[in-house]
Amino acid sequence: MPADQHADTGATLIELVVTIALAGVLMAIAVGGYVAWARSSEQEGAASEVQAVLRQAQQRAVTEGRATCVEFDTARDRWTLFRGACTDTGRTVLEGPVRLDSSRVHLTTAAFTSSAGSTSGTTFSSRGTATPGRVRIGRDGSSRVLTITVEGLTGRVDTQ
Repeated sequence: MPADQHADTGATLIELVVTIALAGVLMAIAVGGYVAWARSSEQEGAASEVQAVLRQAQQRAVTEGRATCVEFDTARDRWTLFRGACTDTGRTVLEGPVRLDSSRVHLTTAAFTSSAGSTSGTTFSSRGTATPGRVRIGRDGSSRVLTITVEGLTGRVDTQ
């Protein structure tokens, strides 16, 4: 028999096993990166949500000409929107309590300084000013903490 008739036309079992193993390793690396990215995105999404709530509360206070309060419950990872100052006993619930979407993302601290002392909520006045302070958002398995600050004089809300 001539040598041409025995040409290699297929793959051996060892070649197939090696190819599948390499594909598995590459997929494991990709999934690990995706999980880290997804968890980081959950934290950033929660920070964006809280920032939007604070900005809407300021806008509502100016539009309605009445104080608006956003109070944070760090033990339960939720916030509540009120008509009236955070220190008012007769304030009215407008929305909430609303829990953060992810169980891995947490409100680690909420500290605002008013004339009555430190509170866990900020009050936006009808002029747009606010009780200054910050809310910190962390997540399980990471030391990264996002800080949302509320500036008192202008009521500006920023994420750092």
